[in-house]
Amino acid sequence: MTEARSGAWSAPPTTQRRVRRILRKFDPWTVMKVSAVLSALAALGLVLLSVMLWAVISRLGLVAAFDEAAARVALIDPDESLFKTGGDYLRGMILLAASWMAGTTATLTVGAVLYNLLADLVGGIEFTVLEEVPVDTSARHAPGGRSIPGGM
Repeated sequence: MTEARSGAWSAPPTTQRRVRRILRKFDPWTVMKVSAVLSALAALGLVLLSVMLWAVISRLGLVAAFDEAAARVALIDPDESLFKTGGDYLRGMILLAASWMAGTTATLTVGAVLYNLLADLVGGIEFTVLEEVPVDTSARHAPGGRSIPGGM
């Protein structure tokens, strides 16, 4: 069976060449937008995870056990509770997630600005990549390196 009949597809022949790339600049506006979106997704995941954790902890009755242990080591008065309601816990987690999101976004944006300033001084980060280039096999070459017209 031939390759055309069997449905197998072969990639065209390629060769690799090394290419030097230099990372000179990050756009701070783009860094801020991308980090805000990714931080918001992570914060949402943190809030959802904490809601599920609260549901498990309250169903198992561990809230009362935490309050009892805290009262024993004199962190709280015996008639008080560490977690008054699930709503207080949820508000605290939302506040924590929002502050983490804002802090992460601000840190990454300031980091992009600082990188741009330092890259102006030192030239950026240079790295080498391998780039695949297709090989032209349709033209036959003469011994001198020139193509023969008509492919012969």
